Amino acid sequence: MNPKLEPYLVPISIAVAGLIIAGSVFLSVRNTPINPGGQKQQGEAPPEPNPTDKLGATIETIIPIDGDPVLGSPSAKVTMIEFSDFQCPFCKMYSLDTFPKIKSQYVDAGQVKIVFKNFPVPGHSYAVVAAEAGECAFEQNKFWEYKEKLFENQANLDAENLKRYAQDLGLNAAKFNSCLDSKKYQSRVEGDARNGQEAGIRGTPSFVINGTLIPGAYPFSDFEKIIEEKLKQQ
Repeated sequence: MNPKLEPYLVPISIAVAGLIIAGSVFLSVRNTPINPGGQKQQGEAPPEPNPTDKLGATIETIIPIDGDPVLGSPSAKVTMIEFSDFQCPFCKMYSLDTFPKIKSQYVDAGQVKIVFKNFPVPGHSYAVVAAEAGECAFEQNKFWEYKEKLFENQANLDAENLKRYAQDLGLNAAKFNSCLDSKKYQSRVEGDARNGQEAGIRGTPSFVINGTLIPGAYPFSDFEKIIEEKLKQQ
C-alpha cells in the first residue's frame, strides 16, 4: 500500500497505544495535533473517520492568515495554507520533495502563495519549541530559510541547536535567543493550532488550497491537479 495515497491516522492517546482499529489501520502520511493549550486531545480512542477528512474535501471555515509567514505574490490567485509540525516525518518529506516543485512551478510564477501555520503534534518533544523558533526567525524575515533548515536537521531540534541554526543563517543571535527563551510566540503557535482545529484539520501535514483539503503528504501530481483546477476557476 502506498502511504502517500492511503493516509491514515496515528493514535493520539497514550491510553490506546498499540490499539489496532478493527484490524485495518492504515499507514499514516500524517500525525495528529496538539491542543492549543499544549495538552493532548481528550478521548480514550482514536478519532472516528471524518467524512471531510479526505483528499479534495471542502473546508468551509475561513482560516485567518493575518500575520502568518507568506511565500509568494500577495495578488496570487491561489492561496495554499499549510499546517505543519517540524518533527513530523511526512512534513519533512513534503518540504524537501514536493514543496520545491510547487514553489518552482506556481509560487515563482506568481500564481500561488503559501501561508504557513503551526500544528504541533503530541509525542513530539520539540515540536512546540521548534514552532516558536520558526516564529522568532519570521520576526527577522528569515522564516522560509529557517523552516528548510529545521526539516533538514529534524533529528536535532533542541533549543541549543535551534539557536545555532539561527546563527548559521545570519540572524541576530541575541535577539533570536531572547525571543526563544521568553516564549514570545507561544500564544501565536497555540492560535495556529486552534485555527486548524476549528477548520477541521486533524493531522500534519495538511493543506487547504482555496478551500480544498489535501490531508497528507500526497504526491506533487495531486497538488498540481487541485491548483490547476483553482486557477481555471479564477
